[in-house]
Amino acid sequence: MRDGFFHQQLQFTRSFKKKLNGELAEVGLFHSQWLVLYCIKKQQPVTLVDISNYLDVEKPTITRTVKRLREEELVEEAPSRDKREKRLRLTVTGEENFERGKQIITRFETELLEGLSDSDIETTANTLQFLRKKLNGGD
Repeated sequence: MRDGFFHQQLQFTRSFKKKLNGELAEVGLFHSQWLVLYCIKKQQPVTLVDISNYLDVEKPTITRTVKRLREEELVEEAPSRDKREKRLRLTVTGEENFERGKQIITRFETELLEGLSDSDIETTANTLQFLRKKLNGGD
């Protein structure tokens, strides 16, 4: 089982993102855009560096995604005391799309987890958390 563990995880992640992108198309979002909206919603107002660090994605990638979200009028700059630091928040439309996306994702995840015990879900979550911590230099 150890031999194919990470291959299985990567295959699952690809399939998960592909299927979720199909579901999120209903609100005109991709998984990567949803993640940025989620981060902004949870931490707003937030900087590009904050988003980049939270998602562990390079800043140029976040910059492109935020640019698209701004063009769609889902995010905007928030007032800030420091004019050098640009902070972002969701617009009214962004809040609405976030809520619609959240409903889609909750339904999608609930259906996907059907048939798994709480114990299996907890074990898997703990395993992923342990491995992520190791990747990021934690003990």
